[in-house]
Amino acid sequence: MGTVPANIFTGRERDDMHQVVRLLTITLLALLVGLGLAQDRTLIIAIPADIQNLDPTLSSGDISTQTIMTNVYAYLVDFALETDAAGNLTGNPDVFVGDIAESISSNDEGTVVTFKIRPGLTFSNGDPLDANAVKFTYDRIFGQGGVTAFLTGMAAVDGADAVRLVDDLTIEFDISTPNTLLLGNMAQFGHSILNPNVVQPFMTDEDPWAHEWLQNNTAGTESGPYMLETWDRGNQIVLVRNPNYWNTDAVQNDRIILQIIPDASNRLAQLRAGAVDIAIDIPTKDIASLENDPNVRVERFTTRAVGYLGMNNTVPPFDNKLVRQAISYAVPYDVILNNVLNGFGIQLTSPIPQGTPYHTDEFFVYEQDFEKAQALLAEAGFPNGFETTFTIRNDNAEAKESAVWVQASLRNIGIDVTIEEMPGAAFTERMQQRNHTFFYANQWISINNDPFYHLFWLLKADCCDYTRYQNDRVWALIDEFTLNTDAAAREAAAMEIQEIVLDEAPWAFLFQPDFVIAMRSDVEGFAWYSADRYVRYNTLRKASW
Repeated sequence: MGTVPANIFTGRERDDMHQVVRLLTITLLALLVGLGLAQDRTLIIAIPADIQNLDPTLSSGDISTQTIMTNVYAYLVDFALETDAAGNLTGNPDVFVGDIAESISSNDEGTVVTFKIRPGLTFSNGDPLDANAVKFTYDRIFGQGGVTAFLTGMAAVDGADAVRLVDDLTIEFDISTPNTLLLGNMAQFGHSILNPNVVQPFMTDEDPWAHEWLQNNTAGTESGPYMLETWDRGNQIVLVRNPNYWNTDAVQNDRIILQIIPDASNRLAQLRAGAVDIAIDIPTKDIASLENDPNVRVERFTTRAVGYLGMNNTVPPFDNKLVRQAISYAVPYDVILNNVLNGFGIQLTSPIPQGTPYHTDEFFVYEQDFEKAQALLAEAGFPNGFETTFTIRNDNAEAKESAVWVQASLRNIGIDVTIEEMPGAAFTERMQQRNHTFFYANQWISINNDPFYHLFWLLKADCCDYTRYQNDRVWALIDEFTLNTDAAAREAAAMEIQEIVLDEAPWAFLFQPDFVIAMRSDVEGFAWYSADRYVRYNTLRKASW
């Protein structure tokens, strides 16, 4: 019998074949459980929102979607999973290990990074997961552009031609400037390795990158610990163990049922009743009561996310540094931490958050001091204050509560604040256009735990410098040291930037919020990944298993 060409089937026929294989695998597992030959290792998790777009390189920016992709796809590299001093399982944001790569090496100059793929890997449908799939993935990344292509280029990989296929198990990346960013940028869902045999049949003239198929499907191209079994939109998502995942022994469960419960009080009630094993995004005001429930365990971790009051540095009166300093001296920091975050956070004292290299609080001078704030306003030419509008999302409880406290405090120095609430999508659109004047911004996090990467996005990038901050010295230092590998020089530059920015006060620095997750007391194995805060389901298990 002759060899069957790989492309003999249409995209739809291949998709149907993948579904058959998937259903047979799932049916076999269910049968074994029913016969008592296997244990039902299922976890039920309550999440606040549905997923949106499963194409890894064009994902919508929501946590639910990106968490799912983190669990169904694998990358060349990942964060090292370690046990910290407190006994917590953590993904170290500064240490990288191979994921599908068996080894990572570079030449002496740091201009070529070589990845050796683990031999014998396959995608969920049994197709080879090798260097050819990696090359296909990066050709697609650079071909369609977007955020992942930009981030890879930011790490000095200058396009698809800089990613070279050496052999079936070897791929090389040419780096035009040696730097420390590449691996951190690669350890995230945008770099999910895709199956060319599955994706290519859906690449058409009208849809050259198969976005239409990938935004709704993962079947046959999953490379991570789970496969997407079902997606009942608005109701439930079910993941099952991927039997072809390279590290399947590290997967502690067989099935994850994600129940979409938008109302936080309902998620809380389901957790208390034992109907779900884990509840995501429980409001901090409800956490204290859970901590007294013997059937529930709460885990909390300080994040590197930043929350701040943004002031548009190009719009009067916020174009005056003295006005921005005055507001920074009037903000009720402790009240927001204690009454809004309910103690689940720490003071943000620098544009570089605690937990990121070169952070210092040496230059943070702001505490609530109405007398000093009034003196600064008078010096700025506003002895009687002024009127302004403070814009917030209408779907963010922390923003609403913070706004009331900010409004009351600024009244003490003569600033009359009107609170403007906007729907979340409209607020975000205006923020991305950098058209807010005075606004509440919370929980920006830089996946790459590098200070200059972080400073670039929040103080220089056209997309994300929401306050339109500009300082030529700061910008020059960011440009000079983002790809620089001289640790001592980078530290000195980071210190200089922090001193300048804290003096110029483009933000009022509020907090770094805690990540809080609540689970039944018999659930164990939660791993905290500070780089992105996405929950990895594979380490989770019940004590009875």
